[in-house]
Amino acid sequence: MRTQVNSSLRRRQSSLKALLGLDLRKTFVARRDSGLIKLALNVGRRLEKIGRKRRRFPVMGCPPLNLWMILQPLRAEDAPRYIHQIYLKELWRERGFFGRLGLVAGTFVWSVPLNLAAMAWLTAINGAAIARSSGKSVVRQVLEQFQVAFVHNIMPPWYYQFDLHEDRKRAHARAYLHRFELKGGLYKMISRRSGKLLKSPLRDKGKFAEVCAKSGLRTLPVIGIARGGALVTESGGRAQLPEEDIFVKPLGGRGGLGAEQWSYGDGQSWRSADGRQSTTDELMHYIETLSRTETYVVQKRAIPHPNLIDLSNGALPTARILTIKGEGESWEAVAGIFRMAIGVNRTVDNYHAGGIAANIDLATGTLGRATDIGLTPDIGWLDRHPDAGGAITGRDLPFWPEVLALARRAHSVFNQRLVAGWDIAILADGPVLVEGNSAPDTDIHQRVSGLPLGEGPFATLLVSHLHRALIRESVA
Repeated sequence: MRTQVNSSLRRRQSSLKALLGLDLRKTFVARRDSGLIKLALNVGRRLEKIGRKRRRFPVMGCPPLNLWMILQPLRAEDAPRYIHQIYLKELWRERGFFGRLGLVAGTFVWSVPLNLAAMAWLTAINGAAIARSSGKSVVRQVLEQFQVAFVHNIMPPWYYQFDLHEDRKRAHARAYLHRFELKGGLYKMISRRSGKLLKSPLRDKGKFAEVCAKSGLRTLPVIGIARGGALVTESGGRAQLPEEDIFVKPLGGRGGLGAEQWSYGDGQSWRSADGRQSTTDELMHYIETLSRTETYVVQKRAIPHPNLIDLSNGALPTARILTIKGEGESWEAVAGIFRMAIGVNRTVDNYHAGGIAANIDLATGTLGRATDIGLTPDIGWLDRHPDAGGAITGRDLPFWPEVLALARRAHSVFNQRLVAGWDIAILADGPVLVEGNSAPDTDIHQRVSGLPLGEGPFATLLVSHLHRALIRESVA
């Protein structure tokens, strides 16, 4: 018993150290056993919901420091400013007297101290390394963090994530769009005012596969669905594990949480990506036991295109394509990245699990340099895969026109949302949809490309949708 307690304590201490040091790779590995990390995430979610019951426009944990922009007139020709202002004006408008008082008071009582604490934390992690690589002193980094925080509401994590210590990138700070603005209100505002606030089936991997099958969209083959203690086929019969590698993930999971990869060996033996071994019967029992509390989907493991093998450490790399509704019934691809797993995480290529990503030139399918999420100075920018050794920069992705066509067609089928992100694997015989995201992360594209989404086709189309939504409201 004492050994188990000590082991649990060591895991918790390791998880806390990884969390405070923003080591996402260690955090990803440790999260299976760490109640501390789950507790921290749950506390953050609860704090974000305080005081916004029945409100459609939330704040990102604290009131925005650039709330003063609600006093300025709207100018649709200035796309990034227009997007920021619409969010702030809607945030202000939907709150009553006490809600508005809370926003103003919270700016001074909560937002300012939180940003100061974040500056100290992030600068302690990154400041010295950035000073060595760029020649920019720690003091100057702090002053620049003050500037972008109080003028553009860019908190310290994003100062480092977007490399705003580089003068060239900081000159465009006003054009970086924030996830809390988009997912936290603007997307829903446009849908609601167009009369199309429909539930998207993208969150449910079972419904996603069903719609794809009916629409002829190619997806990874499903072996079975594990639900209520049984693994069954789509027709309802009991499924059997094939004599080949499989991939197991929660049906409603996000960000690769809970996903497992099992490799098949001789004599009906299986081995997980983290070293666990099992017989076929034991693995079946394990999957069915998992399904008593959560539904899982079991798929055959996909192998990347031969030209991409040297960009994989064992996990399947994927292209993330960001699409937005264009004019009429068109669907436009506006950004793309290629995601790869590195290090001990050999299960998923998720960027927020410590993976890396390279920007994709949408015109050619050519990769730029790769990088991680940028919250620590450990990885930086890479020309080659650190584990598999393959050249990343300048690599042309196979089947690139087909990848773009698949993303556009997928959005035309799953058209309940204005914006979507498509994870597409490129196999030997062409691209295949892995999953879709109805509220995709925008930070990843802005970090990897080095360009803000507020400058370019994404912002132009978003402003057009926002402008029409406001006109519809004024006419109604």
